[in-house]
Amino acid sequence: MRFLNIAYISKVNIASLNGSEGTGGNIVAIKKITNNQGDEFAYISGQAQRRYLKETLRQLGENISAVNEKGEPDFGEYNAKIYASDKSEKFKDVELMYKNFCDLDLFGYMMPKGGRRWSPVKVAPMLSILPYKGEYDYLTRKQAVKDETKKSGNIVQVEIDTLNFMRGNILIDADKIGKEINEYNYEFNQILSDEDINHRINILIEAIKVFNGGAKQSRHLEDISPKFVIAISQRAGNPFLLNAFKIDKYNNLEAKPMIEAIKENSDYIESKAIGLTTNIFQNEEEIKNKFQEMGVEVISVSQALDTLKKKRE
Repeated sequence: MRFLNIAYISKVNIASLNGSEGTGGNIVAIKKITNNQGDEFAYISGQAQRRYLKETLRQLGENISAVNEKGEPDFGEYNAKIYASDKSEKFKDVELMYKNFCDLDLFGYMMPKGGRRWSPVKVAPMLSILPYKGEYDYLTRKQAVKDETKKSGNIVQVEIDTLNFMRGNILIDADKIGKEINEYNYEFNQILSDEDINHRINILIEAIKVFNGGAKQSRHLEDISPKFVIAISQRAGNPFLLNAFKIDKYNNLEAKPMIEAIKENSDYIESKAIGLTTNIFQNEEEIKNKFQEMGVEVISVSQALDTLKKKRE
């Protein structure tokens, strides 16, 4: 078994990354959770991130499926070739579907009339590391009036997360990509060639490098790509670094919890790489030195993620 465990931190400047349900009145809320001490933390749901990842893959030239008015996958020009004539849960050409639409292979699917696929890509909600500060941006919803000399429009408050960090975790079950899996007996039928499977894993890693998306991007354009990453190839599917990221109010990233988590799970780790973007944390030299002491050189985020790519034989 081969799992790719990508634990990372993104830097938030001013953002409204995932909208929540309306709270009443002229307030546009962001998604937040509250800890047992009453502090609120912004988060991006796993559903939203999966959508952002799909869009990022599309930006990189990959095909993703659409959805028609019945909630069924829409394969465009391939509909007649992929769907059975009665549009049942059985696909006529599974190989064509897997090869041309990476999202159904990577993120799974569930058909309205039955038929489903496990998602080889697991995504934890991104969670802010520092508490939400209760800050707002403002916009005006203009109303049409006959007399333009009269004031019109409603002021709307938009909740924003500011000068924060968010931690995320993506776990890739690499052995399931490009294969049709029987969820009861775990037997598989390999659909894609080894070369195509390698490309799919590699393009997903490229998408994580330039991961982008979020709500209100026309006014609150934000970069949610990793600025610090721990990229691990491991034999078990435990996202053991989920609780290992600690940052203090002075923007110092604590190395000790991460190092301890890596040591505790060393029996399952096949390879590991640490990537860091400069000018993000106050103590970046200390971070490099701490990992150097355990025999791991800190490299760039792109280089660290590249260690997980499947190399050509």
